[in-house]
Amino acid sequence: MNSEYKKKLESLGVYFGSKDSIEFKSINKKKTKKLSGTININSLGEYFYAEHEYHSIYIHGSVPFNHFFPPHSVYSTPETDSSFELNKCLFLDTETTGLSTSGGTFAFMVGIGWFEENHFTIRQYFLISPDQEEAMLLDLENKLAKHQNIVTYNGIGFDIPILKARFKYHRIPTTIVNIKQIDLLKYARMLFRYQFDNRSLKSIESKVLNFTRSEEEIPGYLAPIIYQDYLKTGELQDITGVFYHNEMDVISLAALLKIIDEVSHEIDIHFSAYETLHYSLARQFERTREYSKAIDYYSKALKQPKLPDSIRRNCYLCLANIYKKSNQIDKAMVFWEYASEFGSTESSIEIAKIFEHKIKNYELALDYCKKALLLLENDVNSMKRAVLKDQIEYRIERLKAKKKL
Repeated sequence: MNSEYKKKLESLGVYFGSKDSIEFKSINKKKTKKLSGTININSLGEYFYAEHEYHSIYIHGSVPFNHFFPPHSVYSTPETDSSFELNKCLFLDTETTGLSTSGGTFAFMVGIGWFEENHFTIRQYFLISPDQEEAMLLDLENKLAKHQNIVTYNGIGFDIPILKARFKYHRIPTTIVNIKQIDLLKYARMLFRYQFDNRSLKSIESKVLNFTRSEEEIPGYLAPIIYQDYLKTGELQDITGVFYHNEMDVISLAALLKIIDEVSHEIDIHFSAYETLHYSLARQFERTREYSKAIDYYSKALKQPKLPDSIRRNCYLCLANIYKKSNQIDKAMVFWEYASEFGSTESSIEIAKIFEHKIKNYELALDYCKKALLLLENDVNSMKRAVLKDQIEYRIERLKAKKKL
């Protein structure tokens, strides 16, 4: 942190404040649950937060928290060789007044979590009234500045842009623009795209973390309405449900990061549980042109006994295409042949091309074109089928003409 930035924060009073434990009571006539927490004061006013600690004995679904200690352990993600220390990560989730990132949307609740020597602390800022936002953001910045990574779920697309906009609106200098973002939605999509149709955090919690939320849970999409109702009535009953929702989101971020780190270190239990995991990683490495890693993971995927036939066929196709790029046509032919046996029209066309243009065996090229036409009959994509059919029939006519020469 540069000295100019530090002076600016000190002038705003980042480290100023005295803690007063309070119990916030609903102003509504109907008595409901009390909201327990702390009111703090800094140079920009008062702000409220609730704080909880989770120790090593806590288990979140199938993830025991004793695996997180000591918290200076080095973690990594599958697609990169870079690593980071767990205790330098700040886990963050927001509840906002709207589901868009427009200028009028702000976070009325910000949950953050961080690992210390023997526990995981969760702090949940809550705007008892919107005029506490400046003071809340200032204290949030004090926490952000102590960490090197922010861990979120769709934070790059939602939470971070909203917080950036609010820091800018209140003219509060912030490190949030420079801190490395670790967005776990990216990894949920990368790793489980072919395993689960739904990759929302709640779905991943259930299927990967084996965690089920209690009846206190209130869906995140209801949070804006609940906060609006709270501002009108002071009623806290539903707000406590939003606190629970936000707290579980933050804890699940930590638990999911542990799973992702284990996948990056190829812990067998996950690859046994999710048969498409090797294939997902292979696709990622192929996209980043790390072909040796892609070949390795495609080969491992093919050893999965429960791998769906459609993905097995794609593995063969992808391997063939990688070998084709490196001009290893003999190896490519082997995998196109395998893919063809699993109903791949494209592989039969590729083999026909090799026999026509490289081997000059027009008879075999014709055979594979005819096989491609037969396979095409099973293709449900009528647009694709029509285009390929025209191309194959044109190739057949050309091959027949070549045979006569």
